[in-house]
Amino acid sequence: MTPGPLRVVVMGVSGSGKTTLGRALGAALHAPFLDGDDHHTPQARARMHAGHPLTDADRAPWLARLRAELDAHDRVILACSALKRPYRDALRAPGTRFLHLHVPEDLLRDRLRHRHGHYAGPDLLPSQLTTLQPPQPDEPDAITLHVTARDTPADVLRGALARLQP
Repeated sequence: MTPGPLRVVVMGVSGSGKTTLGRALGAALHAPFLDGDDHHTPQARARMHAGHPLTDADRAPWLARLRAELDAHDRVILACSALKRPYRDALRAPGTRFLHLHVPEDLLRDRLRHRHGHYAGPDLLPSQLTTLQPPQPDEPDAITLHVTARDTPADVLRGALARLQP
């Protein structure tokens, strides 16, 4: 990829690998990596830690903070669930591309069972899967990357880089 404006939102449900891929993309593309989780309020984190999904009203100021971060960078990789079309619309800064990590539910459950120290645990997965509105054909800035249990992080990175090529 050539230098220039580049804003990539790595999106998907909890356990899909957004942070892992986002960090790797940032390193590969020489772009700063931002984790949307770092922009949640302590109250939102506590709510999710207790197993309660956030409402659209809870998410609105968070999405505004993330959009401001996208606007502040010409090149940036952001890990953010972006589960609904309106959330993606709120994040659509000029030059933004969305990379949706589609992971089978059984693999997500397994990953979340083995993840420790994160406020979004396995209890949130059902609500995230229900909330998820996968990118549609009228979202040409969105790419879906199918991830399997056989895929290593390096495989996912290679697939993402290939799909992000113009």
